[in-house]
Amino acid sequence: MNDSPATVFVADDNPSILQGLDRALKVTGYHVRTAVSGRGVLDLLEQAETLPDLLLLDVMMPEMSGLEVLRSLRMDARWVDIPVVLITATNDGALPVSALRDGAVDFLTKPFRLDELLARVENHVRRNRDLRRAREAARMRLQAIDLIRELNRVVTADEMFHLVTSRTSEILGVGRCSVLVVQQGESVARVAASSEAELTDGLELDLAVYPEVREALMTGKPVMVGDVATSPLFDGVRSEWERRGLPHPLRSVIVVPFPITEHVTGFFVERSTIDEPELGDDAAELAQRVVEAIVQACGRVQLFQKLVEQRKKLHDLAHTDELTGCDTRRSIISYLGRELENARSSGQPLSIVILDLDRFKEINDTCGHLAGDAVLRGLGAWLGSEGLRANDRAGRYGGDEFVIVLPETTAAGAAAFAERARAHFTDLPFVFGDTRVRASLSAGVASWPEADVTTAEELISLADTALYQAKQGGRDRTCVTPAAAAA
Repeated sequence: MNDSPATVFVADDNPSILQGLDRALKVTGYHVRTAVSGRGVLDLLEQAETLPDLLLLDVMMPEMSGLEVLRSLRMDARWVDIPVVLITATNDGALPVSALRDGAVDFLTKPFRLDELLARVENHVRRNRDLRRAREAARMRLQAIDLIRELNRVVTADEMFHLVTSRTSEILGVGRCSVLVVQQGESVARVAASSEAELTDGLELDLAVYPEVREALMTGKPVMVGDVATSPLFDGVRSEWERRGLPHPLRSVIVVPFPITEHVTGFFVERSTIDEPELGDDAAELAQRVVEAIVQACGRVQLFQKLVEQRKKLHDLAHTDELTGCDTRRSIISYLGRELENARSSGQPLSIVILDLDRFKEINDTCGHLAGDAVLRGLGAWLGSEGLRANDRAGRYGGDEFVIVLPETTAAGAAAFAERARAHFTDLPFVFGDTRVRASLSAGVASWPEADVTTAEELISLADTALYQAKQGGRDRTCVTPAAAAA
């Protein structure tokens, strides 16, 4: 026999036969439960924590015959697959045929030879266990296929790692599956995902107490330990577990390494405790298939991320002014249009400021276009780093004109912003060779609802009129549209 001792339930109303079978089966190494009636064997099944490997039933018993018990079993989904051997003292030739049709796997006639009975019991137990393993392997393969299909839908590594740990834990019936990550040269593993609540993402694990991970890291090959309690791999760590006060109710563990980058290795880990199923060849095959799927999915995720990054770059090129880092003209007008609709719906104020560099042509003519570009970059950098709130937006509207959209801002607030921008820019030293340049700004402000406008272009036109007034008034100043100023 292999695996754990097999369990056989025996039912016979003859005490001497029942006692003899009980003794013979136990001596052979079986775990035995007995009953003196058909109803009694059904009660044993109801009370059992795990299904028996075989039932030995006498045909003629009180309350329920062996045939009646057999028919009851075949109608109950819980017990339909339990193999049943019937034993009878009758010489009725039709009885074996009826029993086999009803689902019995074998039929013995009393008196029987004990060695023959034991041989048949061993054969049926072995076949039943082989069938169970085959069914379990088939179940795991089907669920592994479902898991791999699910992996094909994930778009991030984090989502993928959490999916494989939770689903594998369900498939194996264990509570401890995780993905660990080890950086080359480090002595700790970081938890990327785990089905264990105590192993939170990012938690660092000391590899000194994880010899199975160290072994997989060193060899680059899978590690499978069926019995942690007796494995030499854990000889040097059990005392360390005790010294650190760490619990170690491990029964078995499987670790499969896989590459993430040139300097980072991932590990898919399956662990079962002493009260969970042992992890055997089926679990190892599942881990290997999961890792193969992870590696393929990682490549697809990386490709997806590259495509996202490329798309973002293309979006940035289309919506961001390369020189200043601000929005393009088209982008800022579009944003202003959306914010104006929001303001008209919510009743919240909305303001814009047009900033224009004073005498910008003179800077280009005197110091060159590179100097002009440097001044534009300086204004763009300030707007991008300190000048704006989260929902504010700045865009390069023309050569040296910038439109700043200020949601939920009154005309007074927009004028204050414009004055802050002017003060900052006046203090910036621009030195080009031996030439020191003082750059200044003029600003025009327009606001809704003071200005009764319905389009972005109308609001920009009003702000442009105010900017023209600022230029006409001597430059280096802020002007507000008359309607807003009156308000």
